[in-house]
Amino acid sequence: MNIDTGVTRILLIGNGFDLAHGLPTSYSYFLDFCDKVSRMFTYLMHIDDKAYEKSALNTWDVDDSIKDKLLEWYKKRNDNPDKLAIEIYDNIKENIWIHYFLNIRYTLGKNWIDFESEISNVIQAFECIRDNIERRERIQQGEGSKVIKLEVVQNFVNISKKLKKFKKSNLDDMYTNLEIYDEYIEKMTLDLDKLIRTLEIYICEFINKIEVLQKNDDIKDINPDYVLSFNYSNTYERIYDQSNKIEYDYVHGKADINNNVDTCNLVLGIDEYLEGHDRDEKLEFLAFKKFYQRIYKSTDSSYMEWVDEIRRNLFSSYELYIFGHSLDKTDKDILKLLICNNNVKTKIYYHRKNKDDKKELSKLIRNLVQIMGADELIDRTCGAYKTIEFKPQTLPEAD
Repeated sequence: MNIDTGVTRILLIGNGFDLAHGLPTSYSYFLDFCDKVSRMFTYLMHIDDKAYEKSALNTWDVDDSIKDKLLEWYKKRNDNPDKLAIEIYDNIKENIWIHYFLNIRYTLGKNWIDFESEISNVIQAFECIRDNIERRERIQQGEGSKVIKLEVVQNFVNISKKLKKFKKSNLDDMYTNLEIYDEYIEKMTLDLDKLIRTLEIYICEFINKIEVLQKNDDIKDINPDYVLSFNYSNTYERIYDQSNKIEYDYVHGKADINNNVDTCNLVLGIDEYLEGHDRDEKLEFLAFKKFYQRIYKSTDSSYMEWVDEIRRNLFSSYELYIFGHSLDKTDKDILKLLICNNNVKTKIYYHRKNKDDKKELSKLIRNLVQIMGADELIDRTCGAYKTIEFKPQTLPEAD
């Protein structure tokens, strides 16, 4: 990091940044996309282009460029199918996770953190079942938490039974047979990789090609020296960066259309939930965890160099701008390293539906308490030497 006598600015962005620019990057849009591609290849051959457009696309509230591309793919599906369309379909047609989320999506929250939390919920339930298989314990209906875990697993497995791959399999034996159980977990692991690669294609081929006509009023004048992105898209680069002098860290990976399932470096997983010795000894579900994925996929960690410089230059001034990030504890390690420095002034922008809406602000405060503790949060938000300031996002002008 090159330090000068002026203020060094760091912009930290999450998925809310893309959403604020009208980009359909929520997991709900992604699941819709997967559903549309699946139907593209499963419709009866006599369904013509107009019928597909009317039934699958016309009522979908999404950018027209996405619908136009899918319609183009549909028209070519028989004689000259698009290679990316085929890759996506191969990834999703028997995918346990996509099938599961399409079935339960309306019971979840709207954010990617809710998506990841559900993955964690499922994985922890499977971990509990594995423990019982290894101990040869029979799961009793009166064992409280084990019953809840069993219900989560059974719901997940019952949904996957609808897939062709499992229609002739006796998945009920997996509750007592470790070999069948581990085969199923292997399928879950591979399918998560396929889901992530499909998301990468969606970002590259669709999201990154949507034209953004207006810059965000809160962002356009920040002119950061560094951008720490938790997103996979290149939104800030293509809309705001005309200098090519900004240093970027895509901490969860950057989408690249040239990848495949094996080379994709996007991180989409869960936080560590085990404690004590179990963290180092129970490794069956390691591939689902974010810290493992970051190491395995060699994602960028330039932010560590930025933090080192901040701590070495105690008398230099830094400004941290946070926009569109939920401040969830799953990213606690990174957030705390940047925010909890006395020479860093942090501005956190929160989303609002109207000028009096503070619902999102309340969530951000609660999450910061989990990250740094109530006492430090109070010290950093009050008094003459406060380092954290919350700012409402500028509301769009009424038409």
